[in-house]
Amino acid sequence: MENINSHEANLKKVIILIFILSATMTTEVFSGVNSSKESNDINFVLAEHKQIEGYEPLVIEINGLKEDLEQTKREINEKLAYQMKCNEKALDSVNTTISGASYALIVFTIIIAVVGIGLGFYITLVERKVRNLTNENKFILETHLKIKDDVERLDGHIKRNMAQLYDDLKKEETKVYMQRLVKVPKDIINLADFLASRDIPIEFFPELKEAYKSLPKDTLQYPEFYNGIYRRLFFQHFPSLAIFDNELQDGIEKAYSGLIESSFENDIIKTSREFIMVCIKEHILNYSEKIKKYFTALSRSKYKKYSELHRKIYEALSTKENRFNFYSILHSESELQEISKIYGQHMLTDYKDASGNTESQKLVLEEIAREVEQEKKE
Repeated sequence: MENINSHEANLKKVIILIFILSATMTTEVFSGVNSSKESNDINFVLAEHKQIEGYEPLVIEINGLKEDLEQTKREINEKLAYQMKCNEKALDSVNTTISGASYALIVFTIIIAVVGIGLGFYITLVERKVRNLTNENKFILETHLKIKDDVERLDGHIKRNMAQLYDDLKKEETKVYMQRLVKVPKDIINLADFLASRDIPIEFFPELKEAYKSLPKDTLQYPEFYNGIYRRLFFQHFPSLAIFDNELQDGIEKAYSGLIESSFENDIIKTSREFIMVCIKEHILNYSEKIKKYFTALSRSKYKKYSELHRKIYEALSTKENRFNFYSILHSESELQEISKIYGQHMLTDYKDASGNTESQKLVLEEIAREVEQEKKE
């Protein structure tokens, strides 16, 4: 920079000298023209020679400055060429950098675009899943609310119908037991206690009968043991069917004593009452033999003098005719005389002073009264 400044200063000096020289020569030329044309040639030549001698130092100095200018020009051109090469290299480096940056920018843009597309797809997928989960949660919530309502309704129904539901559950359990017995009749040994401790609906009678008939009698080690269990269940739960069933009645009648003796009070009342209800359904006299067999076994049991049992049987007879006929059946059997007196006393209380008694009924009442008097005397 300092060399350039010095060259600029020399250049300015040369320009100033040239300007001065030009001005001087012009002035002198014009002055020479205006002077008298009468000057001779010798004076003009001498004057011109003197002027040239006077300008020689300036010319020398101008030539020196010219050489300096040429030298400065060459140096400037060299430096300019060097600077241009440096600039070209810098531009090439910048272009290379820009090209690399552009390539990197393109790659980065592509990567961003790919990532953006992938991210958009992922966001769409997540959004769809979230929407599906929202719909599923809404459905689940509605389902839960419905279940809650159903549970509350069922809970209210259970509380209002607890006894009925309990009976329904026992009925379903009994159904399972019956199905089991049909498949495995000998399993009665395990299920007898469960069946004896509950009321069995009449609709299960055919299944119990089928299981009983399916007992493999020829292979049982103790056939009467299994038969006895089935008969107790028939006698307890289905007396009105079993006692009058053509296939079951003989076996049950032979086992009357054991069946009656093993019955509880409520069971013997239920069984006896149902037995009498069947007898009077058509006509009680048609079943006189069955009545004698049943009550003969009853007279030999612990329930012979069970007053509640006899009162229930008497109430079940319901009509005067049935009661007199029933009394006559019992009274005709010597072994049943003691039980017949129980029913005779009920009849004497109800019909002794009643109007409308037939002659035969009056005779029966009189006979009952004599027997009562005789017992009092004894």
